[in-house]
Amino acid sequence: MARKRKPQTNKAVLENFAHKLTSKDPKRKFKINPKGEISMSDAISELIEPFKDDASDYDGFRNLVTYGCIAWNAANLPVKEQDDLINKMFAAIPHNMEDRLELLGLITELMDRKKKMFPNVSRMVVDFKVTDQGKNFHIPVASTLEKQESTK
Repeated sequence: MARKRKPQTNKAVLENFAHKLTSKDPKRKFKINPKGEISMSDAISELIEPFKDDASDYDGFRNLVTYGCIAWNAANLPVKEQDDLINKMFAAIPHNMEDRLELLGLITELMDRKKKMFPNVSRMVVDFKVTDQGKNFHIPVASTLEKQESTK
């Protein structure tokens, strides 16, 4: 019975997340798990997998997901824009130089993983939410859709 309830819970979380996002911008349309598209929740989970053991509590895991999403978006940008995004992140985080260098190493490694694991996925993360489900965390991710080639 517990297995049947978990997907419903995840669906409710996704629907609430989509509702929250559309209430911020009513003109924006969202699709939950669009057909033919990679699940961004799964992609971000795979991206951060090797680092999950270092994030044992909710705050640590949420930070890891945040860094994963930043790295994902940065990896999709031209190099100059990557630097700008990372600099903005550092400006918002008051850490000492040692912490910043460690974080830069993590972001760089996550960007490399994204490029290797998902080289053809250019969707950008718009927002995410981390939900504590007791034994694990659920990560709904809102993203742009892939740009469609026009056929004329």
